Amino acid sequence: MDGYNVENHITQDEFGIYHWTGTIDRGYEDKTFKITFSVCGGICALLILMSLFIGGEVSGIVLLSSLGVMAVCGGVCWLFNRNAGNRKQSYIMNEEYVGFHQRRYYAPITFNSVRKAVIYESRNMIELFQAIGSGPVFVPPEDFPFVKEFIIQRLPQTADIECRN
Repeated sequence: MDGYNVENHITQDEFGIYHWTGTIDRGYEDKTFKITFSVCGGICALLILMSLFIGGEVSGIVLLSSLGVMAVCGGVCWLFNRNAGNRKQSYIMNEEYVGFHQRRYYAPITFNSVRKAVIYESRNMIELFQAIGSGPVFVPPEDFPFVKEFIIQRLPQTADIECRN
């Protein structure tokens, strides 16, 4: 693994840290949009239901407000969905963790805290689950076997590893 370097893909710096940029899977983004839209719709439905119990003029105001919130949520999801499949995510990886770029810093997922790893070969994605939260790792297709083996070798013995297509 030392010296592994593919032009425009994974590179290893002088400190042994691997760097790459992966394309976020469209299916993963669609799942995120559906969750966002469902949560927003659930909140609006709850508000409408509550306004029915209150009655009067409040019902009309809450109904119009809820429709406005759903329209904004739908518009935001539509705008983000237009670029789905084109978004990139930067990663770093070393012996202890894999991290993805989040604003000004890398959010690390330490290998020894992973309880479950789900490997999606056809999507070039590895989703790592911790006690609280999870994180997807998107890898260029040419480098997926290397990253998959690198991560699997460093997971704890108790981690559940699941392969899906």
